[in-house]
Amino acid sequence: MRSVRIDNSLWTDQQHIMQRAEEMAFLKTVQLGSIRAAARDLGLDASGVSRRITALEHRLGTRLVDRSGKKTRVTEQGRHFFERLREIIDQLEALEAEIGGESLHPTGLLRVTSAIDFGQRFLTGWLLEFRALHPSVEFDLILSSSFLDMSQSRIDVALRTGALPDSSLIARKLANVPRVLVAAKAYLDCKGRPKTHEDLGDHDFVFFSPDHRNQPLALIDPNGEHVQASRGQGVAINAVSAIVEAVSAGAGIHNGPLWAFADRIATGEVEVILPGYRLPTLPLHILRLPSTVTPARVTAFSDFIAAKVSDVNGLDT
Repeated sequence: MRSVRIDNSLWTDQQHIMQRAEEMAFLKTVQLGSIRAAARDLGLDASGVSRRITALEHRLGTRLVDRSGKKTRVTEQGRHFFERLREIIDQLEALEAEIGGESLHPTGLLRVTSAIDFGQRFLTGWLLEFRALHPSVEFDLILSSSFLDMSQSRIDVALRTGALPDSSLIARKLANVPRVLVAAKAYLDCKGRPKTHEDLGDHDFVFFSPDHRNQPLALIDPNGEHVQASRGQGVAINAVSAIVEAVSAGAGIHNGPLWAFADRIATGEVEVILPGYRLPTLPLHILRLPSTVTPARVTAFSDFIAAKVSDVNGLDT
């Protein structure tokens, strides 16, 4: 009988390829939020992605994904495996970038997120300027009122205002965001100008959220004491640009970022009220995911944004 020789090295290579396909199916499922979305991204059918994840679970001896409901949910073990796997992929991408020269010359896709109004007012134009300087860089700009999960949403850079939650993200502080109490000159001429924080309860307000109607306003008075002021009735609008228009039209008083009103304050259309009082400032950070080698597009863009922020009227750098 003729013996059949098996090339063990070839079998091992094929086995490794199959295993990497299983891991990629899992990685894409977690990143995109569902097996169907992962299948579309990988050019496969959903059942094929599901089989690969099942094979990975059998190989690891643990359940990574819960498929019992309508949504695909990652188990605790699955989340831990994803985070470690993402670190490995980041290192591989960084190595490829270094070998290919991307660590020196910005290229590739840059995914950026920020709050909607700040992105519309500033970031869109900044990104177009950055691409004019680095035409080999493409970008996706994702504007959102909520803080996106950078890992799951495949975000490279995020601009966020406010206190940061404890996390492994790398944060670079760009500026403080001063906040002011403002109202239209026409409104104040009609309704009167508040003299102390106790007068605010008699005025109309433009709220950023309906929840703010029932919340007192925290202020620091001229003596440095923390005080709380009640706010009168008014309208709620969840977009800064629309709030600026409402305040300018005389809808009432608003407590918001100085950068949003700086131009209209300069023309006298809008006035700062209770100038002896202060609102707590908020920090503005640029964030990125940790990685062994930071791609040049991320480093260059962070430096570019830091320079741009320093020129914004209404930000304290």
